[in-house]
Amino acid sequence: LAARLFYTCYMGTDNSSQDTRDRAKRLAEQVGSTHFDANIQSVIKALLAFFVALVGKTPNFKTAGGEPRENLALQNIQARLRMVISY
Repeated sequence: LAARLFYTCYMGTDNSSQDTRDRAKRLAEQVGSTHFDANIQSVIKALLAFFVALVGKTPNFKTAGGEPRENLALQNIQARLRMVISY
């Protein structure tokens, strides 16, 4: 019954680890949900290309030399896209 009512979706990116993906799958199996595994990197790249064309600056994660506000903006892009895709 849970598989007919409860859906889960792992929305990974290039920054996501296989370990995290595997944990999401195992959790879905444990709760009995219908589970999807989606790579949303292409959506993120499209939005970043739009941003770069508009602003003329490429934001970077902190690990790639970006400033804290760039890092936060990139994390927010991923979070907001996941929210929109979920709906």
